[in-house]
Amino acid sequence: MDANVREQIITLLRGTGRMGMDELIDWLDKEGFFTSPASTRFHGAHEGGLAAHSLNVYKLLTRYHKQFPLTPNYGAIALPVKKENLIIAGLLHDICKVGAYIPQTGKAALYRWNKAQPKGHALLSLIRIAKYIKLEEIEELMIKFHMGVYGTLDWNKGSYGGEYSLTGVPGAEKEDRYGKSLRNAWYHNSIVKLMYFCDELDNFGG
Repeated sequence: MDANVREQIITLLRGTGRMGMDELIDWLDKEGFFTSPASTRFHGAHEGGLAAHSLNVYKLLTRYHKQFPLTPNYGAIALPVKKENLIIAGLLHDICKVGAYIPQTGKAALYRWNKAQPKGHALLSLIRIAKYIKLEEIEELMIKFHMGVYGTLDWNKGSYGGEYSLTGVPGAEKEDRYGKSLRNAWYHNSIVKLMYFCDELDNFGG
């Protein structure tokens, strides 16, 4: 575990002042967030890889959010974005991976999937976070769609609950479509697309 990474993450999370954050941090510590790998053999496949990846995504989000002014599309209803939203979404989007990988020897991959791990990716992150803090809507969208099209393909198969889709429900009222699909979330809130970009960028060593 990198003590500096842990300290940075805890300081950032506590700095949001979000009610319940101390309890969430205690859960991260107890369940092994700071020692977990980010994958079995790809990005961050080492002890502490998950925490390092999460911090990198937050830093990329902050950098590009400052560098590129995100203006809404014509007719879009963009939610406001604050620093605490970047902190919470960037640092917590992958807590679904806590407990997901088990060390193994004699294989190309250093870790294997833990069959006892609950199903889900982004949805599981949202469920775990919601046990301790109340997320703002923009944070939910950033976490829900942080895998872009890759995530919606899994959701559409039903393995992650089946409640999210690429294009939404045809014929639904406009207010009922907001944030319900990847296309809708990306159209209204560019930060959701930027979240996906930063996650992918770090996965490829950016």
